[in-house]
Amino acid sequence: MWILNKLKETRQRDRPALADQSQPQAQNLRENISAVEWLSVSIVHDLRNPLGAICAAAEMLVGFDAGPTQVKRLASNIYRAAGRMRELLADLNSVSHGSRPTAEICDIGEVIAAASDAASATRKSDDVQILIDVSERIELPLIRSHMERVFVNLIVNAIEAMPTGGKLRIMCRKANGCVLIEVEDTGPGIPRTVSDQLFEPFVTDGKQDGLGLGLALSRQTVLNHGGDIWSEPAAGARFVIRLPLNRVGLQ
Repeated sequence: MWILNKLKETRQRDRPALADQSQPQAQNLRENISAVEWLSVSIVHDLRNPLGAICAAAEMLVGFDAGPTQVKRLASNIYRAAGRMRELLADLNSVSHGSRPTAEICDIGEVIAAASDAASATRKSDDVQILIDVSERIELPLIRSHMERVFVNLIVNAIEAMPTGGKLRIMCRKANGCVLIEVEDTGPGIPRTVSDQLFEPFVTDGKQDGLGLGLALSRQTVLNHGGDIWSEPAAGARFVIRLPLNRVGLQ
């Protein structure tokens, strides 16, 4: 797609001046690529997850003699995935007409749970155990669909990193006017070869069919909410998201 090629060309052109840090690089990318083009790249990437859920459910319906309960569950997965695809296309349509999505007060635990359900629908086995630890109801202003996609990306990445099974723990807590969300898996961890460029576009550790855009797009979404995301050393992969509890005028 020409938009992806344009983004790659922009990144290659700007790389020498931006090698030291990812924040200026994200700024340059925003300056060189229009909002519609950037959102289009995001949608190309994020459509892959609901499309994967639809394909996985359809394959199971076609390939197995599923009982009524399983058929209902798989049909529900297809219905919810189609709804997420409609949301993505609605986002693109809104931006192309000069509109902006509005923030709403959300329960972060509900957002994470919805993302977990969406990500789980893309897999064909239940070998990865997802543990969500939110000790209290934490509400904050979010563009819900955008932040949900951040968590879907992180959860799908963790699931794909643990093909033989493992655990993914997601913990939330309040700290100094912010909410901290810790996402940690028991997979092989982040390779050193990409750890310093983890949030740059088109950086990937060789994942099959990976675009190398998920973390870059996720970080931009978190930045737009006035927060940040970073990785920390751990036995597996560990990410921390910081979001302000009160913020007016999301970008």
